[in-house]
Amino acid sequence: MTKINKSKKSVFIKIICFAFALIMLAIPLTSCSNRVKKPILKCKGEAISLGMYEYYLSRMKGTLERSKYDINPTSSFWTEKHPGSDLTNEEYYNQTILETCKNYLAALVIFKERGLSLSVEQLQAIEEDIQFFIEYDCAGSEENFNTLLEKYGTNIDELRMIYQMEAKYRAVIAALYGADGSLIADTVKEQHYQNNYYRFKQILVSNFYYKNMVDEQGNVIYFDPETSKPVYDETNGSYRYDENNKRIVDKYGVAIRYDADGNIVYDSKKGQPAPEADEKGNAIKYQYTEAEMEQRISEMNAFIEVCNGDPYAFEAEMPKWLLFEGVGEYYPDGYYLSDIESSAYSDNMKDMLAELKTMDVGDISVIESDSGYHVIMKYELDRGKHADSDYAEWFTKFTDNLITKLFLAECEKYYPEMREITRNLKKARSIKSVGTNLYY
Repeated sequence: MTKINKSKKSVFIKIICFAFALIMLAIPLTSCSNRVKKPILKCKGEAISLGMYEYYLSRMKGTLERSKYDINPTSSFWTEKHPGSDLTNEEYYNQTILETCKNYLAALVIFKERGLSLSVEQLQAIEEDIQFFIEYDCAGSEENFNTLLEKYGTNIDELRMIYQMEAKYRAVIAALYGADGSLIADTVKEQHYQNNYYRFKQILVSNFYYKNMVDEQGNVIYFDPETSKPVYDETNGSYRYDENNKRIVDKYGVAIRYDADGNIVYDSKKGQPAPEADEKGNAIKYQYTEAEMEQRISEMNAFIEVCNGDPYAFEAEMPKWLLFEGVGEYYPDGYYLSDIESSAYSDNMKDMLAELKTMDVGDISVIESDSGYHVIMKYELDRGKHADSDYAEWFTKFTDNLITKLFLAECEKYYPEMREITRNLKKARSIKSVGTNLYY
């Protein structure tokens, strides 16, 4: 449901919504009298209407438009084969939405079987959203809003039912799995992790290098990782003072410490170097020459021959190839890739994932990128890493994907009991004919 600014709603609307929400508790979801409410799917006393089907087609069409596809009804896009399918895009999305409707229908049945209910507050919130659309999108005219919704195959009554159905769907998910997956057994989560993720460590044989930032004396500056300011050696250095008897400070405002010979001394244990940066703060990359890269590749091939199948030898080699002190040490236990997360990957990470699928544990492969050569070794998955907060960025879609997988399996149990009302489904418009729903 579209997020909206509820601060604009009047008190009058809220009073009406509250009263209407109480009434809606007594109205069955499947009550229908006109074309849009003709059932296309039925199961155990629950139904999905023709209008609901067309509405979800319109939403999908909106998603396609946001993704910059040409969705004009006459576009060749609709007759092209969908990737990985024998269906045209038109057929594929019509079928996909029908499957989505089956899952909503299963959710309605489960909702009833479990004795779940929507609260008055939930119903009121739905009614407030609808009244907001009427007031601010259609100047308060229900007739105009119904005319607008007709492009999407629905009307106000049907839209209300759809929003209720989606709330019931979410309630079923929470009841079965916990909204955050907290009700899913750890063993199930672990199996999902083991079945879908790949672990590797890498050495980047880069085609570029950085130079350390140095001070006016040519000394490498060591910076505090937390403050990003120089950190000086308190044990072996002392302050010096200017003509006003004030401590001499650096450009960061930090008091400098010097040794007895007047050399600036830094604390290399507390701090670490930083690369030279341009005026925008971006690290400056210096390119290796062709001859230097040939030498680096030769060294790479030599250590691959020694390390292949030996993770201890591989890990011993890793520190020798760090781009910069500290760089490459962020994930000491490795990196974790999966098709589940791949939509957020760069092209070379997708290449790594594809390669990992062909590798055995201990194997080494080389992936070339604009940065050089990524030498990767596949590792056995360590248990429970999906729940480690330090590695959360590799598992952003883990829980949602698992919930979806489990719930689809639950929905499929109801498929044999579902009845498709073919005569009504034939009356539905195709996705290329419905309106493009971007807001509702």
